[in-house]
Amino acid sequence: MANNFNKTGFGISLALLTSLVLLNCACTIVSYSLIEPARHPLVETSHDKKEVLSFSYIPGSSRNLNTELQTLPREIQEVKDLLERQSRFIKVIVTSTHPAIGTHVNVYQTVAPPYSSPWCTANSWTLGVIPCYAEGIVYETHFDVFVNNALKQSYQYEISRKVVDWIGLLPFYWINLFTTHFEEAFSANVFRFITDAKRDGFL
Repeated sequence: MANNFNKTGFGISLALLTSLVLLNCACTIVSYSLIEPARHPLVETSHDKKEVLSFSYIPGSSRNLNTELQTLPREIQEVKDLLERQSRFIKVIVTSTHPAIGTHVNVYQTVAPPYSSPWCTANSWTLGVIPCYAEGIVYETHFDVFVNNALKQSYQYEISRKVVDWIGLLPFYWINLFTTHFEEAFSANVFRFITDAKRDGFL
């Protein structure tokens, strides 16, 4: 019976801890933004370059990037869709290697060093009782353009994040539905790259 009581007590403690962690996540409001305003390119209606544009998304390069797959990882699919709609190339393919001939783009993201204030450290230890506000650059999206396997140009764009965490924000968690999500900021950076690469004559 003692063993059953101990198991029950452990199960209750684990359930309470899990509930506290989930509640703490629900007390956080997050918004992503760009360091510079997004520049959307004009839509190209004609693909006048009779060539194939290839690209690699480095974090996913270890996965099978067979373009015959029905679904691709979200970031890869987003880059592919935008390049197909906005570039002048007749076709866009995903590959894990640089082609010897033609235009190729390496896409990857780096993570900025984490920023933590004493207030945010105290917030973590108190499970949101002490309020925390943090703002800073969290990612850099990189685009390296290769032509005939030679690096021609590198572009990079930053993504910043604002975070407010406090247990008193629990009733206002729905605000996250109207903040800018990471996917939107990532897409905006792809648009910025396409605009700049078109200006430089690569796309």
